[in-house]
Parts: sequence; C-alpha cells; structure tokens
Amino acid sequence: MPLPITIKEFFQDPIKAILFLSLSAIMYLYIDNRMVYKSQIERQEKRIEILEGQVEDLQNKLLETVKRIQ
Repeated sequence: MPLPITIKEFFQDPIKAILFLSLSAIMYLYIDNRMVYKSQIERQEKRIEILEGQVEDLQNKLLETVKRIQ
C-alpha cells in the first residue's frame, strides 16, 4: 500500500505532511484505546457475573441461618 504522500511532496510542504502524520498517529491511538477499553469491559462483565453468583449464595446461606434461629 503506497503512502498518500511522497517524499518529494513532504519536502515541498512539510507542514501538511507533519499534520497528516500527526492525524494518522492520533487515529491509531484512538482506535487502540477503544480496543483496550472493550477488552476491559468484557473481563469486568465476566467478573461481575461471578461476584453476583457469590452474593446470591451468601444471601441464601444468610436466609437459611435466620430461619434456623427463629
């Protein structure tokens, strides 16, 4: 895949070339950051499901204990 700007164009107008490279870098970082957040959300969802199951078990045990006391 050829670059959208050639070396000759870069030397003729370096400001536009640097702006283009900066924009490309910012876009890459934005997309990478989104992917990291997506994987973190997926991991946290799994963890939340496990913790919700543990809370439910503890609530059931507490109810059983309260019923035995009464």
